[in-house]
Amino acid sequence: MSSRLGALVDLPALRLLWSGHDRRVQIAVLLVAVVVIAAVWYFRGYFSSIEAVGYPAVFLLSLLGSVSMVMPVPGLLSVCSTSVVLDPLLVGVVAGVGETIGETSGYALGYGGGSVVERHRAYPKVKRWMEERGALVIFAVSVIPNPVFDVVGVAAGAVRYPVVRFFGIVLLGKVLKGVMVAYTCDFGITHLPWVS
Repeated sequence: MSSRLGALVDLPALRLLWSGHDRRVQIAVLLVAVVVIAAVWYFRGYFSSIEAVGYPAVFLLSLLGSVSMVMPVPGLLSVCSTSVVLDPLLVGVVAGVGETIGETSGYALGYGGGSVVERHRAYPKVKRWMEERGALVIFAVSVIPNPVFDVVGVAAGAVRYPVVRFFGIVLLGKVLKGVMVAYTCDFGITHLPWVS
């Protein structure tokens, strides 16, 4: 599995991303970076209570967990642990937004490294899936907690799936997943016999 992911995600893909002619993906990646930097800067002084630390921490851990393909950060664990103290609905939405922004990195790698991905033997099958059932595939892997989303995100970028549609479908799936996880953890933990 790791060799397949390594074949799909290659460092020359990063160079291809910035040398491409389509600037929309490049602008989207830069916009995501600016939003993350602005969020960190804005929340830098709000670390005096669990409510203040909780939402930004859930956002950042979810974002980092989605960006990192090699070393996953426990984004779902942060959703589960903070949903007991904070509003589960808001925790799920914040986590979904963070994960969605983070998942654009895989899309950008696939978009920039299209020629690298096209040489992979699974590319024709993935391309056919994305062309025939792209929205369904993207939604299904984004709403279910799984490690496969990175491969689907890279494939979506490689086949030039429309970035706005990709972002919207991923946002819907990730927010639904975040809300389901938050409410499940909140209900499960608060109904344990030793939790009063």
